[in-house]
Amino acid sequence: MAITRVKAKGRRESGPFIPLPISVMEHPNFIHMSGKAIKLLLDMCTQLRFKKNEGAINNGDISAAMEIMKTRGWNSNEGLTYAVRELLHYGFIIITRRGDRKRCHLYAVTWWAINECNGKLDSGMATTAPTNNWKQCKQKWQRPKRKPKS
Repeated sequence: MAITRVKAKGRRESGPFIPLPISVMEHPNFIHMSGKAIKLLLDMCTQLRFKKNEGAINNGDISAAMEIMKTRGWNSNEGLTYAVRELLHYGFIIITRRGDRKRCHLYAVTWWAINECNGKLDSGMATTAPTNNWKQCKQKWQRPKRKPKS
């Protein structure tokens, strides 16, 4: 039986979406990542916006600041920092702007080209093609050991 317009109407969610290629998810780097790093990657990707037939329009303007991530369920600054380091290690994100006391770091996912983002990025960061750093196989990331309290 064919689905009529009346039956299909209202079943699909509208609004932004995350295009995460299966090739990224099947790569050994993705498979070796911790759950926190995968969650952070998805939380960061919710900031991406797309134009029809153009791809991402703000890749490079993604923030992992605690103020933003608190609303996504992140409570520990330490856990967030280690998840960012893990994503950087495996090459799923890169830093597009170094932060300082007044500005946060900005990141880009590496399976999309990096956009100019109205001059927010460090010089020379915008690209016309994706960097695909995630394709380079890396050794399993080891979280650094905590220093014992004295």
